[in-house]
Amino acid sequence: MSRADARLHLGLTEAGKVILEGIGFVALAALIFPAFGVLSVLIWIVLAALAAGFILRPRIRLSPAQSDGPDQVMAGQTVRLTYELKNVGRFAAYNLRVNFAALPERIEQIEGEQVISRLASGGSAQVTIAIRPGRRGRYTIKQPVCQSSFPFNLFSFGCACRGEQTLIVLPAFSMLRISTGGPSRQVLAGSTRLAGRMGFSPEYAGNRPFMPGDSPRKIDARAWARLSVPATKEYHDDFDNYTALVLDTAVPEALLQLKRHEIIKELEAAVSLCASVAYSINNQSLIELLLAGPDLHQFADRPRMVRLQMIHEILADVEPARNGSLEQTEAMLANHFFEISDVIFILSGWKKAYEPLIKLAAQAGCRCTVLVVGGAGLAEPDHWSHACDVRVLSAEQILAGKIESL
Repeated sequence: MSRADARLHLGLTEAGKVILEGIGFVALAALIFPAFGVLSVLIWIVLAALAAGFILRPRIRLSPAQSDGPDQVMAGQTVRLTYELKNVGRFAAYNLRVNFAALPERIEQIEGEQVISRLASGGSAQVTIAIRPGRRGRYTIKQPVCQSSFPFNLFSFGCACRGEQTLIVLPAFSMLRISTGGPSRQVLAGSTRLAGRMGFSPEYAGNRPFMPGDSPRKIDARAWARLSVPATKEYHDDFDNYTALVLDTAVPEALLQLKRHEIIKELEAAVSLCASVAYSINNQSLIELLLAGPDLHQFADRPRMVRLQMIHEILADVEPARNGSLEQTEAMLANHFFEISDVIFILSGWKKAYEPLIKLAAQAGCRCTVLVVGGAGLAEPDHWSHACDVRVLSAEQILAGKIESL
């Protein structure tokens, strides 16, 4: 193991902390009455423990195992990361402990540190560490630390391997029963495709791994021969439903300052609900657009499952927006709405800024569904409720996973 690959890690055990505290008390007592003999003995014990621990420190090469955990996980799920330890030193290593020295704030290690009583020279072993992310996001996780308190259990010497891995934590989502509320209309001007009808003019969109339940007729033999794994062809239907998702991420400045280091539950609930809606409608509709606050994302010519994966990754990184203005967004979406059959608005509380956008979608002939997370500010929706389906949901129920149907 080269010096560039690992760095020395020194720590104190509980017994070592007690010894150092004792040295401090004896040093204070020595100011009052002679106690230099006891102080010298304690200091020599500490120095001997340091020297012996440094000489006998373990030479361990720590690396992620091939069966390491996924790069993506849903918030609240347990991730098990497997690492391989190899003793590259001349002597056996004793009392090895493997744990994360520091994890991001929203990730906790839910199982205690892994302990290996003895690892012979040239031997290897595997340890598994379980962590659980509590919030969506993109996290950088440093490699764990392998250390040993042998022989005196006063200091722990070990190696902290350089390197890190990225873990994308997706928002929590689930399958919902969504009532579509009737057939979609056909697309008007501005597009050569018709939305709302299915079963005609399939368009080749790409290949994906063969899954149980796929038709054998769609297997791509050439891709199978090239990749050595079964691959199936995926098609877009020119008469599919085309859906746009509009997610409100605006947070009042006062609330943002008040909860600077806290989770804003209304926003988190809206993001989680958006992820669940995308997951639930993915097999029935092609999601063409995602408007997440001020950012517009388009997924044209992407395979169906790739679109869903991209949406969930985008939602993992969504941050509160300070500016709730949608003037530029309305101009961008004006022409897109004529190619969309359904628009689903997910608002964290009713925002009047979205009323012109809802009216614009309704005038373009889209079927509009408005999901309001929390009823704050939703006073008189009568003047626009005839053009869309409005449903008010509780943020607490969304975050608790109690919403099963819409």
